[in-house]
Amino acid sequence: MKQLFFLPLTMFILLFHSYYAEAFSKTKPVGDSMDISRYKKYIDDNMPVHVKEFIDFVSIPSISSLAANKAAMQRCAEFLSNKLQKTGMFNAKVLPTDGHPVVFAEWNKVAGKPTVLIYGHYDVQPVQEALWVSNPFVPKEMNGRIYGRGAADDKGGIVTAIWAIEAMLKKEDKLPVNVKFLFEGEEEVGSPNLPKFIMANKDLLKADYAYSVDAFQKSDTEPEMILSVRGGATMEFTLTTANRDLHSGVFGGKLINASQAMAQLIASFHDADGKVAVEGFYDKVLPMTDEEKTMAANAPYDEQKELTENGAKLWKGEKGYTSLERVWYRPTLDVTGVWSGYTADDGFLNIVPGSAHCRLMCRLVADQKSGEIIELIKKHIALHTPQGSTITYKDLGGFANEAAQFSTNTQSFRAAYRVLTKLYGKEPLLMGTGGSNAACAHFKNLLNLPIYSFGFLQEDENYHSHNEFMRVSDLQKGQYAFCMLLKYIGAK
Repeated sequence: MKQLFFLPLTMFILLFHSYYAEAFSKTKPVGDSMDISRYKKYIDDNMPVHVKEFIDFVSIPSISSLAANKAAMQRCAEFLSNKLQKTGMFNAKVLPTDGHPVVFAEWNKVAGKPTVLIYGHYDVQPVQEALWVSNPFVPKEMNGRIYGRGAADDKGGIVTAIWAIEAMLKKEDKLPVNVKFLFEGEEEVGSPNLPKFIMANKDLLKADYAYSVDAFQKSDTEPEMILSVRGGATMEFTLTTANRDLHSGVFGGKLINASQAMAQLIASFHDADGKVAVEGFYDKVLPMTDEEKTMAANAPYDEQKELTENGAKLWKGEKGYTSLERVWYRPTLDVTGVWSGYTADDGFLNIVPGSAHCRLMCRLVADQKSGEIIELIKKHIALHTPQGSTITYKDLGGFANEAAQFSTNTQSFRAAYRVLTKLYGKEPLLMGTGGSNAACAHFKNLLNLPIYSFGFLQEDENYHSHNEFMRVSDLQKGQYAFCMLLKYIGAK
């Protein structure tokens, strides 16, 4: 899961509240269709065993962006496949792709009942181990929290869904609906091989409902659902001015300094007000509607609190938009990494750097195409590269995906909305995200299957950052929620 900043769309609640209240009042009583008392004791009693199992899962360093990490990725996929088989799922298997494998399993023994597809990803982000309080792949349980890379994003979401199935099968030897699991190993690098897999396996993935566990709730007491995601595109390039770093006493003052040339080039990406200066970047971006502006203005957002929590002094970006509007409605271009010259912690090397490197990340909105944006940036770089410098590009493995939006007028949405309302005792906030999730767009565009958020990590659990953790209570609540969801869908 990419860093996500979710922005409440409270106006949706006002617009649809009366509709949902009327529609829901005509269905079966909530207590009848969501009673999970048969499963709750099993879930509670088995939490110590599940915590140990979770620690084993998180300890596998399944970093998908490392080229030399194929063995760990395969091991993680096999761990999941074995767990699904032991749980009682059928057809559990590790399926190859052109990259890291996907894991599939199904339970299909109730004729006439709908099929629920549950998506997640077992790959995780890289780590900066020096910033962690403990080894990120030797998970630690402290104060009701399990610390480790991938604990929240997304291994915690995966196990809550699997354990819920386990509880239902242990207590009743059957499920109220048919279930399919699909867990991929490349979400953190943009799911480059997922479209091809989906197209080749449409029948295998056919479902009536779809949910992603790669999601979170606003807090332990505030539920939310995600109705849109931004797209994304990444690129890396190297600026070269010489075939090596050279002596600053001999070459300083006559050799173009690659670090300084890169700084000059990077500065050209934005104007003084923070707007992206790449020609054509905004051509397909639709202007904000009055309704969208109202939604952002009315959102329960405490900017000062967010600044304090993140140790920041000021939110700044494209002029003419609020912080929420920028993250929700506007595309961005961010430099995510720059390196050049001598960067060791100790010592001082007197050189003029001969090369510098840069990585970029764009967050895109509806109608922007990742491939088109990358080409526009390359044209900009060609026009603004300082004289005497050359540019080469590195393939980052195809991190490119499109934005997606999801309707509130679907059975998948209504089922999840009801369950969260019952579980938390209040209606969920309807949210958008500044982050990207390629799978959401792929399921909608290739299978005509909208996939809704149904995950139970919380906003403060440091996903994509150091000291990532997941609360044990999240793991427990997630199991309750999935039992309620499947039972509710089966009772319809």
